[in-house]
Amino acid sequence: MSTQGSVYRRGKTWTWHLSWKEGGQQKQEKKGGFPTKPKAQAALAEKIESLRTGSYVPTSQLTVGGYLDTWLDSLAVTGHKPTTIAAYREKVRSYVRHSIGDLKLQEVTALHLDHLYEKLRTGGGKDGRPLAPATVRYVHAVLSKALGDAEREGLLKRNPARLASPPSFSSARSPEMKVWAPEELAAFLEQTADHHLSALFRLAALTGMRRGEICGLRWDAVDLDAATIQVTRTLTPVNGVPVWGEPKTRRSRRTVEIDPDTMRTLRAHRREQLELRVLVGSGWHDQNMVFCAPDGRPLHPDNVGSWFARAVAKSGLTRIRFHDLRHTHPTHLLAAGVNPRIVSERLGHSSVAFTLDTYGHVLPGQGAEAAALAAGLLGSAPTKRLPNR
Repeated sequence: MSTQGSVYRRGKTWTWHLSWKEGGQQKQEKKGGFPTKPKAQAALAEKIESLRTGSYVPTSQLTVGGYLDTWLDSLAVTGHKPTTIAAYREKVRSYVRHSIGDLKLQEVTALHLDHLYEKLRTGGGKDGRPLAPATVRYVHAVLSKALGDAEREGLLKRNPARLASPPSFSSARSPEMKVWAPEELAAFLEQTADHHLSALFRLAALTGMRRGEICGLRWDAVDLDAATIQVTRTLTPVNGVPVWGEPKTRRSRRTVEIDPDTMRTLRAHRREQLELRVLVGSGWHDQNMVFCAPDGRPLHPDNVGSWFARAVAKSGLTRIRFHDLRHTHPTHLLAAGVNPRIVSERLGHSSVAFTLDTYGHVLPGQGAEAAALAAGLLGSAPTKRLPNR
């Protein structure tokens, strides 16, 4: 490849100019703003080397904001879920666009990203409050994927996010989950026996199903005779609007076995629902939902969380989130000695290792019980007199 390059002074800075032939066409590029002639010469040499090795990236006026808009719109085509795209879009809108959105994509450096993360960490939250390290790291993950895709598509020579320094994994780790002891869960289920969502609360607590999985559950996925549920679809909010989707991962598509008491609760719930359907008559919207509004329409998942929070507050028990019912279930199973693989499959986790890492903690008092059992083994073991020394 034949190239011609030059370096010249423009005012107080230096500029390089390069021309070359590619595919029979004459092309050229220039870049200025270098403080010294040697720096401009070094940049020109790097550009010539990139042409020689095939790693050349044409100069573009595309901004970070402009690229992210196109990138976000393309995610649906590549199979990303609406909930994932909505989360990415919200992070870009809230934390990225106003800060580095006007920068040219090819000018973004790891230092720009580090400044962004520090700004978010110290005052990027609501009313200028510090943003949680986990949220800052999420922003980094979104930018890392977006800029990585730009590199793969030839818009960037390298992904600057690889050299950035987001909050560490340890600092971004979510606070330890809260779970109810068995007696607390039993008390809650007893106190909410007359609640209009009592069957839903029990199903969540005794299966570990996610909120979206339960809100998207239809009767054709429930086998009342075999006492099983097929988890095949979800109903989750996207920008406040419930959207139908598929389970979170391939392993999330699973069969969940139900205990006899919970199955009896579902049978009773089914009978009550059929009676309500008759009363509502033509006003009933038949979508075959297991849990629905008084007119048959699906429940809004956010409303389920709110009803649960009010029920917990009224019960006087330790405050937990609805999602903590999912954490409570495997904690009880592991404490009861259930095989971790069964627990993992029941929850739809990616691996047994993930299940154990997430729920490796024990219920209060269990450590003392383990210590007593270990001491009991010593008491039942044959003793051997040790020689005097």
